[in-house]
Amino acid sequence: MGKIGSKNRWERVHSKVIIKDKISKEKISINSYLCGDGYIKIREKGFHYEICFFLDNLFLAKRIVSLFNKEYNVNPKIREIKSKTKFGIGYYRVEIKNKPVCLNLLSLGKYDGLNWIIPNSLDKNLLREWIKCFFDCEAYVNLFNQQIQVKSVNESGLREIKKGLLLYGINSKVYGPYKNGEGHNPYFMLTIYNLKDLLLYKSKIGFYHPDKVVDLGSFKSL
Repeated sequence: MGKIGSKNRWERVHSKVIIKDKISKEKISINSYLCGDGYIKIREKGFHYEICFFLDNLFLAKRIVSLFNKEYNVNPKIREIKSKTKFGIGYYRVEIKNKPVCLNLLSLGKYDGLNWIIPNSLDKNLLREWIKCFFDCEAYVNLFNQQIQVKSVNESGLREIKKGLLLYGINSKVYGPYKNGEGHNPYFMLTIYNLKDLLLYKSKIGFYHPDKVVDLGSFKSL
């Protein structure tokens, strides 16, 4: 296909995209999942605009496709990547190449590991959604120690989450820095550890991730 044909094809694709001015629940969910388990890449050679997510759960992969469809009228593709390790561990890659969508999402902030941020001026419901989706990606429900832990190299981002949790009466602590291997940035750990706060998280925020929903359900009432 020549350059003119390729250009016409992308113009047809982009003409179907819906860009809304309002910051919706769907857009905030996509933003949060990108901060947790995704990236936006712009390759200057040919100006390719790519959005990718790497999920450990098919339900979440399908949920992200649904969010894009509702928000932007586009349908990312899901690819199952089967690892060749002896453990047979794989993941799901959700991907889409779309310039208008990329630029709209970039208007909300950065997405790399060191610099992701919670978008400014979110109301309480949208903040809850952002935290819930980010924890879908990054939180570990530690059943042995009865904690929820979130590990990140982005200390300021974790401290913003800590402030957000406090709006729901949920106490947490940010620990660190910890060494992360030679040549890597140190990491920090946000931890929710009191049973009262775990139950508040369970009732006021929770997860979409089905495995984490089950794990969170193991924390019983006081």
